[in-house]
Amino acid sequence: MQPHPSPLVQVRQLSYSYPDGTKALDNINFEMSAGETVVLLGANGSGKTTFVLHLNGLLLGQGQVQVGGVTVTRATLNEVRRRVGIVFQNSDEQLFMSSVLDDVAFGPQNLGMPAEAAYGLARKMLQRVGLAGAEQKIPYHLSAGEKKRAAIAGILAMEPDVLVLDEPTVYLDPPGQRTLIELLRELPQPKIVVTHDMVLARAVGTRALFFEKGKIAGEGTVTQMMDQFGWDPGQAIPGAA
Repeated sequence: MQPHPSPLVQVRQLSYSYPDGTKALDNINFEMSAGETVVLLGANGSGKTTFVLHLNGLLLGQGQVQVGGVTVTRATLNEVRRRVGIVFQNSDEQLFMSSVLDDVAFGPQNLGMPAEAAYGLARKMLQRVGLAGAEQKIPYHLSAGEKKRAAIAGILAMEPDVLVLDEPTVYLDPPGQRTLIELLRELPQPKIVVTHDMVLARAVGTRALFFEKGKIAGEGTVTQMMDQFGWDPGQAIPGAA
């Protein structure tokens, strides 16, 4: 009998309260295997984003978070942030250099990669997300969909083990949403996706969790969670499969 593979992400009894006393997470337990795309559903303020910010140490609560066997602590932040790449809801928070190419090459260089290798990798990642030819554009001149893809390219250039995406289709028009869904389905990395977009959730999710008042209230397929909690935010994408 082959040994059961260890979870790629493992969270045990994670709780977190904000400085004002608001309890955002209450005893969360979670495991994720390689090859999964886990969708996090639930109302605003239910704890989804607070949860994913713990996965690379942007927040540190009570309990234990492990990624690839590495426990998230202040001492392991550099290693953990190499393993877990977060694409934020607002791409402008991640694009800050004078060109798209410089932006995507920034992360690898910050990890110590020589400039020539970093820029070569950046070009490869831009091609992967469909932005070949946009290398010298100013990030703020990109469309919302292009900004999102550039932000994803910057995270992919860090070669993470896990991709985390927070509301990735927000601000995108329907063609941009469809293009992003196609990209996410092609990327091989395991993913955790926070979303209210049920078309995206169904298209990419292999499993869904429903957050409610800082707890995981349910787990199953996207359709099962929608049925169980009467959840339909009504953000269908016209023409999407």
